[in-house]
Amino acid sequence: MLFAKKNDADFLQLLVKSSENTLEAAQMFRTAVMGDQPPASFYPQLKELEHKGDQITHQIYKGLNKVFITPIDREDIMELASKLDDVIDGIEASIARFDYLNINISDNYMKEFSAVIVSSCQHILDSFKLLSKKKYLQISEHTVQINSLENDADRLMREGIREIFMNPKDPYHDFKLKEIYERLEETTDACEDVANILDSVIMRYS
Repeated sequence: MLFAKKNDADFLQLLVKSSENTLEAAQMFRTAVMGDQPPASFYPQLKELEHKGDQITHQIYKGLNKVFITPIDREDIMELASKLDDVIDGIEASIARFDYLNINISDNYMKEFSAVIVSSCQHILDSFKLLSKKKYLQISEHTVQINSLENDADRLMREGIREIFMNPKDPYHDFKLKEIYERLEETTDACEDVANILDSVIMRYS
């Protein structure tokens, strides 16, 4: 079965749809850590967005099993969908930690992490929109920014963990903070993974 021209862009549009959903999750996470309510109160809504992301990813995988010709390499589509799914999974896993670790407030490191993740997800969405229009060279402007943001996240994690050890409080509470910092940093790693795959696509198609 071959793609008709209309269907040729479907996978790329699904990636756009998935990245829109992921950005919405990132923005909700930022709202959760910036507000006065316990961040965990946003968990049900973020879980719903994560489930929606899973459905889009499944739709992409299912579609790939039905076609021979794809707009870009099949493996690239699968990798992009998978790594994008890792991003929203990371956001959901981070908010879940507020719930099961019983953390009712956020700190400045978490707030800064949330800004990094929102910006990274915005650049991912912009990249996929350009990909759907085959504007490959313009994508690199966004992947450079995603890589830079991941460096910011590395710094935040180092500074946050240094703060824990320089000014130790309750060991159990300190462990909770470290858990969240590390999971947030892993989420930005997933954003960088998306950027790295996009850079590979740029090299082969531009």
